[in-house]
Amino acid sequence: MSKRIRELERQLQQAKAREEEAKAREENERREKEKEKLKNQKTTLAEYLHNCHFDIYQKLRLAGASESSTGLATSVDGKYYPKWLRPWTDFSANHRLEHFNDIIRVCGEGRVFHQKSTTVDIGMSFERKEAGYENAIDHFEKTAVEDPTWNILEPIWADEELCQRYQATGITFVNGIRAFNEVSEDIGADVKRERGKQRPDGACTRTGLDGTKSVAFVYDYKAAHKFSVEHVEAALSQETLFTDVHEWFQTNRYATDSAIRGEEREKARIAMALIQVFNYMRSYGVPYGLVTAGKSSVFLHYDRAEPLVLRQHLCVPAKEVTQETIEISTSRVSHTLVAELASFCLLSLSQQALTGRQLEAALNQTARHLKTWKKTDYKDPATSPESDDKDSPSASPPQDADESFDCDESPAKSSYTLRPRACKDAAILPKRREDDEHGGDEGSRSRTTARDSNRSKASVGKGKNDGRKGSASAPTRQYCTQACLLGLKSGHELDKNCPNVRSHNVKGGTKHLINVTSLVHLMAGQLRRDPYECCHALDGLGKRGSTGVLFRLEMAPLGYTFVGKGTVNEHLSILKHECKIYQRLSGLQGEVVPVHLGIVSFARGYILTGGDRVVHMMLMSWGGLLAKEAVPSYLNLKEEVRRSSQAVYRNGVDHGDERAPNLLWNAERRRVMVIDFDRAALLPEPQNKLLASLSTAGRKRKGHEARDDSGKRSLSRGLIQSVR
Repeated sequence: MSKRIRELERQLQQAKAREEEAKAREENERREKEKEKLKNQKTTLAEYLHNCHFDIYQKLRLAGASESSTGLATSVDGKYYPKWLRPWTDFSANHRLEHFNDIIRVCGEGRVFHQKSTTVDIGMSFERKEAGYENAIDHFEKTAVEDPTWNILEPIWADEELCQRYQATGITFVNGIRAFNEVSEDIGADVKRERGKQRPDGACTRTGLDGTKSVAFVYDYKAAHKFSVEHVEAALSQETLFTDVHEWFQTNRYATDSAIRGEEREKARIAMALIQVFNYMRSYGVPYGLVTAGKSSVFLHYDRAEPLVLRQHLCVPAKEVTQETIEISTSRVSHTLVAELASFCLLSLSQQALTGRQLEAALNQTARHLKTWKKTDYKDPATSPESDDKDSPSASPPQDADESFDCDESPAKSSYTLRPRACKDAAILPKRREDDEHGGDEGSRSRTTARDSNRSKASVGKGKNDGRKGSASAPTRQYCTQACLLGLKSGHELDKNCPNVRSHNVKGGTKHLINVTSLVHLMAGQLRRDPYECCHALDGLGKRGSTGVLFRLEMAPLGYTFVGKGTVNEHLSILKHECKIYQRLSGLQGEVVPVHLGIVSFARGYILTGGDRVVHMMLMSWGGLLAKEAVPSYLNLKEEVRRSSQAVYRNGVDHGDERAPNLLWNAERRRVMVIDFDRAALLPEPQNKLLASLSTAGRKRKGHEARDDSGKRSLSRGLIQSVR
């Protein structure tokens, strides 16, 4: 009997075990399904930051120093360097959480971010291969840090209150910034080598409430073995890092890079990396910068109120967020790299980048306090604080650059003296569009109130609107008409439809008081006296190309308002080439191409964001709006472009760059205007009329054969292409 009972008990235990196993399997299956569901569903802010940290950041594998280059950072010879390197305690104690809380409030618990499977896949790509050189860190930062940062900031721009607070509608990370003098093939390679690296690896740009774009902060990428966490921590703890490293080089302690060893070599690398970005911050007129190397990032802040001090905050997320936890807290993930960069981005929006007069004043102000690498040091009281430095972005060009000329006439022998005055004050006017190559909307006015010129003498201070004071008195008038400027150039009567006609002849006559040669000389004199008065750079509106930037100009005494294509000293030959093109197209000026007025040069120059100094300008009438956006719907864009392009070709010019930005719609003339002839070529003139007529007929035939709906190039190098 007892045997039977034992058997039953055994069977019962086995049944219970099977039941428990079945329940366990069901529970495991349920958990796996839940896990799979979570893996493929959108995540909350906290979950997304957690996943970016553990699935991507922690998967980055760094190559050892032996597998990568071991030289020092790019030379900073002749660059400015601070005296002190101190902790940026305000960021760690206040700013970081203040701005991160804005992100938390706007995102809430909404599941709007990438699912875990996405971050896992991204992380696997970094886990497969070690990152050594800067380009590997570049790829990691763009994919694993900048893109997620952009993602979590996107909800901010949908909140009107926050947009008003930050005075922005979005940010963009821009890589591969180039200078005007880095793109021309005719600049000697030895000159480029002497100047060294002139631009940061990238910049975070803001889009303002009015649509203008400006730099918020600049950054550089560094190979992790040149910027290891251990050495960065040691270097940043040394308040006199810059002066100590400078002394090593000044005393010839190290003759070559190979002679530098151990910790001192690493400190030298880090010091020069920070100095490099510090100089970018100065030349771009921003108080914020970043040096990042994958596992660590150094956030920089420079306050002109303490001109000898550079503040730093080191972010090493691996030491702050160490192990995964079931419970994910926002306070914990606020220390991840993506979260800290997002907070830094929002903080950087608190101050506008300096431009124009304010940028130049700030550069001059700080230059009086700072020393230059390998030239001056802080221990020599006899050293002049303002040493000559050809590499300095604020250095002025040679004084012999002052000249002006128009290409169609010889300079007038008689002089015209008009009393210079500031652009006249104006009330708040309707907002003008600036989405064309040559400025604002036709028949519109600037919304900006002209400021009294005395404001330009104010000291450069801190605050949100620093950058908005770049032009002490920006042009406020509407652009003159094509007929007005063509009449000025041809000696015809005033155009009664020009919005500025009453200012052109204050006596009420029908004639222009001056001719085009006088206008060019007067404009040159105005720019030489003060390049920022009645002159406004339109680079914030996208009017900046590879060799030049567009300016809105007003010849103050008589109210002539037009545009200038400005460039640096290295590219004067390009403007002169365009001048020859306009000479060939003289019969089309004011109809198919803008009215060309001449070229002016002014030695002092107009300083642009980034330190480029415009010293030459080609003056011309405003062309109009982008044709692809402004051509009336009842007209065929391709036919209108073809009509104008054929006219240019028939007059002996092959444009060579007929992309959308170079094709404008001029409502006054009711046709497409072709602009930007820096790549154009002069065609041989036909030897007789028969050859000319054959050329024209052949050109028309080729134009008809080239018609298609794909936007392919026709008429030599093409008509319509998408904006680069």
